[in-house]
Amino acid sequence: MDMSYQEKSTLGSLLAMLVVYAYYFANAFRHLGQSQFDGGTLGRLIFTVIAIIVIEIVYHIALAIRSKPEPKDERDILIECKAYRTAYFAMFSGMSLVIAWLIVAGVASVAAPGRISVAPFLMVNIILLVLVLTELLHFAAQLFYYRRGLR
Repeated sequence: MDMSYQEKSTLGSLLAMLVVYAYYFANAFRHLGQSQFDGGTLGRLIFTVIAIIVIEIVYHIALAIRSKPEPKDERDILIECKAYRTAYFAMFSGMSLVIAWLIVAGVASVAAPGRISVAPFLMVNIILLVLVLTELLHFAAQLFYYRRGLR
């Protein structure tokens, strides 16, 4: 399968984010009972951000050396816009669910003090998960539109 420069770039970013953030969330959700960030958790978050930046830089440099970057044309811009539209609709939906969940948990904690609460650690990681899933959906939608074509 012959892929354009933009498709290769998008696929590499998708795979890098998928691997790095899968590792982070596998470790983070193992510690759901924590009420706050500790040094190890914060270190994993910082490591994850640095790792994704380094991987993206190295991958895109190698990609630029191996294949000549193509300038974006109208089709590339339209595909990117459609992918952003899809991803940000999903982000709005996901964030709305998170906010609704926090409101319900807040009301429940008032009704039953001390029994139901949302740990800040869990809240932050759920919000981060929604943002990461949004970006992964953006990349997947771009690849889909490149493969299928615009209709």
